[in-house]
Amino acid sequence: MSESVVKEVLVKALKELEESGDIVVVNTIENAIANKLHEVVKEVSPNMLTAQELGGIINALNAHNLGFGLDDNDFQAIIGLTKEELKIAASKLKVAEW
Repeated sequence: MSESVVKEVLVKALKELEESGDIVVVNTIENAIANKLHEVVKEVSPNMLTAQELGGIINALNAHNLGFGLDDNDFQAIIGLTKEELKIAASKLKVAEW
């Protein structure tokens, strides 16, 4: 199972900062700083999904666009959002690849 999306972007950001000379990582344990940051972020972030899991959820959220039929009232009663509100919420979920 791959790492969570959050951890992957933390590792990427730290590597970019180190390569640009903005920070210097002197810990000999690979990804030790990213691991620590990830542990702290897990306490407040609801997104501890892998890229594949997040991608599946995004696909499920967009399934109503494929013609699966619920009328607008039933859709909102079951999902808790209107179709437009769900579209906006789903657009906030991003994953580079899955």
